[in-house]
Amino acid sequence: MQGTPGISIWLAVAVLGARGQTPSNFEVASIKLAQVLNRIACSGGPGTASPGIWRCSGVPLGFLITQAYDFQAYQFAPAHPCCRDRYDFTATVPGGATRAQFREMLRNLLVERFGLKLHLEEKEMPVFELTVGSEGVRLTSRAAQDVPVPGDPWEIVPYSIGKDGFPVFPEGRNGLAGAASRYRWVARGVSLQEIVKTLSFHLGRPVVDATGLKGLYDIDLRWVIDLAWLEERAASPELSEAATNQASGPSLTRAVEQQLGLKLNTKKGRGEIVVIDYLSKAPLRN
Repeated sequence: MQGTPGISIWLAVAVLGARGQTPSNFEVASIKLAQVLNRIACSGGPGTASPGIWRCSGVPLGFLITQAYDFQAYQFAPAHPCCRDRYDFTATVPGGATRAQFREMLRNLLVERFGLKLHLEEKEMPVFELTVGSEGVRLTSRAAQDVPVPGDPWEIVPYSIGKDGFPVFPEGRNGLAGAASRYRWVARGVSLQEIVKTLSFHLGRPVVDATGLKGLYDIDLRWVIDLAWLEERAASPELSEAATNQASGPSLTRAVEQQLGLKLNTKKGRGEIVVIDYLSKAPLRN
């Protein structure tokens, strides 16, 4: 399959061509094979209490690639066979670096130390078109000046379990978590772009915004994933969209319509998937 024109070149070399911008590289970076493999633990960097030192231990390269390029789940699986090796990273971040610049530093690190080369390919796939439901929008709008300051990007927001079995987050905190098969997403002041991105991640396919809505909104979305149904779907990928309605409780697509007043319409479309051309198993020495 032919790659999208220009995309392959951009992904392979653009991060190296950005060195004229400041900052675009970590001041110092140490990479070692992970000593502990049972969990990923990341801390530090822009937006955290320790902006000058970033540490990430036990992290598979697939996870880091996903974070660095902001890939969606349908584009690239963090557990891809090419990228399961785990490493411990420690890096010094230049003062005043933004989160966008931090991601650029991660991309540069992957290219320079692991020789990462990748490109995007377009393919036809099922997509969702997000529209306003027949009964109108049920979103609560929020003024831009009232949007909370973004929290630590690595922080795992603690939560308890409510009487209904759904996660309960601390007062005033955003969060997205699942307890067994019950999921909840609470967010204040999010755009339709952020809503689409989150839905796309959890639905595993592209979501196209056709609502025409602008502004910022508050979200409190609850849905149920039938784990037995997921196993059946994995074994039989050809199951139709109608089969999702057999899941117990509101599926994500139904919850979006009932709770947000938005509708996810299935259609054929085109999406981009990630192809890894090269990734070294032995990074260049520190």
